[in-house]
Amino acid sequence: MKTITVDLVRHGQTLFNILDRLQGWSDSPLTAAGLETADATGQRLQAVRYDHYYSSDLKRAIDTAHHVIAANQFSHAEPTQLPDVREVYFGSFEGADNDSSWIKAAQPLGLHTQAEIIKQASFSAARDAMHAADPLHLSEDGATFEHRVDRGLKALLDQSQDGQHLLVVTHGTYIRSLVFRFGPQFDPLTVFPGNGSVTTLQLQSATTPAGFQAKITAYNQQ
Repeated sequence: MKTITVDLVRHGQTLFNILDRLQGWSDSPLTAAGLETADATGQRLQAVRYDHYYSSDLKRAIDTAHHVIAANQFSHAEPTQLPDVREVYFGSFEGADNDSSWIKAAQPLGLHTQAEIIKQASFSAARDAMHAADPLHLSEDGATFEHRVDRGLKALLDQSQDGQHLLVVTHGTYIRSLVFRFGPQFDPLTVFPGNGSVTTLQLQSATTPAGFQAKITAYNQQ
């Protein structure tokens, strides 16, 4: 049985974060504050000996990873880009105003926000609601997103040796999705992971349909 530890870091603040726009597979640059946050996260993690670095293949995550890695005392290796740890894809809502987009997605359910959908149903139901409201139906639905996430986690496990410690720079909603599933002791409904925060995931090989078991052991550490 193989067990690994994964530190999930949310990228630094971006322009779309300031504008409160949905930022899934679209990218906007890190702000000056975002770069400072990435550097600060690197300082906090500088004494951690990681066996491998990963990031999503989106520029905001790659740039954050470079700043975090530059501070590490042990290795300055390039992060491996892993598309399966990308943010949720918002389809036609990419770059749109956050609140108004969720109003459109939630209205058919008699609701107003993403949080209301999650509270009444589930995180996956919120993905389904946005997919249904997307005029082109490009947004990832719940099953599609969860399948991608599981594929990425299995890849991290398969590419590692027992006991290894990984750094993965990824995205806010991606991290929340893991906490909803694997961290029942935490509250990702009302607490969103901050830019540069660290969430720790333990992955263990198992004879489950996904090929692993997972547990969140720390959330939104800053």
